[in-house]
Amino acid sequence: MAKVTIYPVGNGDSILQEFNDGRLLLLDYYDIKDPDDPNDKRIDLPNELRAVLAEKNREGFDVVAFTHADDDHVHGLEDFFWLDHASKYQGEGRVRITELWVPALFILEEGLTGSARVLRQEARHRLKKDYGIRVFSKPSELDDWLREQGISPESRSGRITHAGKCVPGFNAIKGQVDIFVHSPFSFRSEDDAERNGASLVLHSTFFESGHESRFMFGADAEHEVWNDIVWISKKKGNEKRLDWDGFKISHHCSHDALSAEKGTDKTVPDEKIDKLFGRGAQGALLISSSDPIPSEDTDQPPHRQAAAYYKDVASDKGGEFIVTMENPSQQDPKPTVIEVGPYGLKHNQRSGVAIGAAAIVTKPSPRMG
Repeated sequence: MAKVTIYPVGNGDSILQEFNDGRLLLLDYYDIKDPDDPNDKRIDLPNELRAVLAEKNREGFDVVAFTHADDDHVHGLEDFFWLDHASKYQGEGRVRITELWVPALFILEEGLTGSARVLRQEARHRLKKDYGIRVFSKPSELDDWLREQGISPESRSGRITHAGKCVPGFNAIKGQVDIFVHSPFSFRSEDDAERNGASLVLHSTFFESGHESRFMFGADAEHEVWNDIVWISKKKGNEKRLDWDGFKISHHCSHDALSAEKGTDKTVPDEKIDKLFGRGAQGALLISSSDPIPSEDTDQPPHRQAAAYYKDVASDKGGEFIVTMENPSQQDPKPTVIEVGPYGLKHNQRSGVAIGAAAIVTKPSPRMG
């Protein structure tokens, strides 16, 4: 049975997708827990992931995807993963990456520091050597960069996946999942591109005994990008890729993922985005990978106004709005585990024990008119 696990890492992302053929896809990595602070309730991510791999007798992940270069999606990776480009990031106990996924902007961006810079060097190394990497979008600057390395852009075309396409190697037979790329668009990865606008947004369709369950992974996409996604998906005949049973909402419950305006009590989303959330199935799950929702106004996410909108969506659909650092409680947050079965998605609030009668089951969503 396929499974999606969203880890409570604070205002950051780390998500594990497990597929029916045994492949593992880790989406982002954020390890900033202070082990000496008893009040730090964030999960010990390295130990948690190592335990998953040990249970499966694995040395690494089939895919590790990084949505963009912000620290809350990459922090600490250089201490955890085996990286091929430099010997100091190698050694016993490090976790292997069979295929690395990054948006094109990750290859191109200059001035990166810390974990993001280390990952950029690994991505560049793999792309130059032509192995173990997939790049999303192909702005003209990427062709220019390849030529500067003495590499023909055409020779790397098989390693590029554009928005509006499915990732090769995944389908109803291989893994019983297809992975559709909503973003980044090439035009958002060009000069002066903004990371959130060029982050990797994926839509996974899980096939289980004739049933399809759809899960949107929103990265840190903001409202301008979602407007583009909805408009282009409809224009290109990809409306079914807007349907969802589970939605990892964008940018840690920031109002910017819905609208430029925060609102007083509730964020009013842009019209296209409101229609996108209207495509959710009955019993749908909305997950905010974030700190607890505050009761007061804050400059940084999560924003209570955005949460009010998401709670209303969940309520209207008889579903659930889940905050990772509140699940099942603020005092003891656990991984949010969602199993993908023949009747849809099942969320187990107790995260790891047998799912009982309270499990939520979703059904395919109707398409909006």
